[in-house]
Amino acid sequence: MSRRALQRMVLWLAPGHRRSWAQAMVAEIAAIEDRRAATHFALGCLVACARFQLEQEIWARRIGSGLVTDRFSILTLGCGLAGGLVGLSYLLIAGAPLTMVTVNGAAILIGLFFALGLRASVRINDQVIMGVAFAGALILLGTATFGHAVEEARRWLAIGPFFIQTSLILLPILVTGFARLQNPATATAMVLTAAAMAIQPDRAMAVMLFVAVALVGLFRPGRLTFGTAMACAIALAITLLLPDRLPAVPFVDHILWTGFAIGPWVGLLLWAGCLTLVCPILFVPGAQRTVPQHVLAGSWLTLIAAAAIGAYPTPVVGYGASAILGYFLSLLFLQPLPQGRATEAGLQDDPSNSDETSPPLRSSISSFAT
Repeated sequence: MSRRALQRMVLWLAPGHRRSWAQAMVAEIAAIEDRRAATHFALGCLVACARFQLEQEIWARRIGSGLVTDRFSILTLGCGLAGGLVGLSYLLIAGAPLTMVTVNGAAILIGLFFALGLRASVRINDQVIMGVAFAGALILLGTATFGHAVEEARRWLAIGPFFIQTSLILLPILVTGFARLQNPATATAMVLTAAAMAIQPDRAMAVMLFVAVALVGLFRPGRLTFGTAMACAIALAITLLLPDRLPAVPFVDHILWTGFAIGPWVGLLLWAGCLTLVCPILFVPGAQRTVPQHVLAGSWLTLIAAAAIGAYPTPVVGYGASAILGYFLSLLFLQPLPQGRATEAGLQDDPSNSDETSPPLRSSISSFAT
C-alpha cells in the first residue's frame, strides 16, 4: 500500500476530536525517508486510530464503559484468574484428587461469570449495599448457629455433597461494601458479622474483618468507624481466647511451605500466585487509590498471612471454591457509584465514586469440601 493511501486512511479513521493529532501523524509519515519505516509508523497510527474510535463508541453507547475504564477491576479480574490457574497447576502437580481440580476449575468459571454478570446488570446504590450487608451478616450468623460443625468450629453450610465456608465468600463482599458506604445500617451489619466470626469461631476471618474495618477507619476516621472497629477487635479477642483444634488438611493448609517439599519452584509458584491477588493496587497511582481498593488488598493480604502462620485455608491457590468465589464477587462493590448517590452518602471525595472515572471441611470427606 502506498504512503499516500496510508496517510488518507489515518485522516479518515481518526475521530473528530483527534483531527489535529491525525494531521501531525500524516506530516510525520511524510517526513520519514525510509519507506519501510514510514509504513510501520503509519500502521501504528492506524492501530491508534482504531483504538480512538473504539473508545468513542464505548463512551457514546455506555456499553461496558465502567469495566473498560476501571483499571483496578480489570487487574483484579486478571489476577484472580492467574491465581486460580496457579492453584489448578499445583493440585495437578501435587497429585490431588481429580474432584479437587474439578471443583476449583468450576469455581473459577462460575466466579468469572457472576463477576462479569453482576457488573453488567446491577447498578450499585446505597440500598443495594445495605441490603447485601444485612443479608450477608444474617447468613453468617445462621452459619455460626446452624451450620455444620467440626471440632466445635461451625463455619460451613452443606449444599449437597459440598461444604461451603460462607465467610470466605461473603466477607470480601461485605468489607468492600462497608468501605464504599459507612452509615448506621452498614456499621450494624459489620457488628453482626463480627459476632458471627466470634461464635463460629474463626480467627483468620476475624483478623481479616478487623483489618478491613480498621483500614476504613484509618482513611475515614469518625465515631462510627471507630466504634465498628472496636466491635471487630472484641470479636477477634474472643476468637483468640477460644480453642482452635482443627487439624491441617492436605492441599488446603500449610501449602505455602509444604509446596517446597515438591520442588523449590512449586513453593515459589504458590507464593507468587497468592501475592498476585494483592498486586492490582500496585498498578494504581497512589493519589488515585480508593478506600475499597485498599480494603480489598489488605483483606487478602491478611488471609495470606494467616495461611502462612497457622492451619488456615490458603486462598485461591489452595483447594476450595469459597475463596475463589469470594475474590471474584468482591468486584461487585468496586464499580463506580452514581455521582448523585455518592454525594448523598458523603463519598464524593472518593475518585472511584464518579461515573468518570473454600477450604474443605476438616473431616474424612475433605475432597468434597469447598
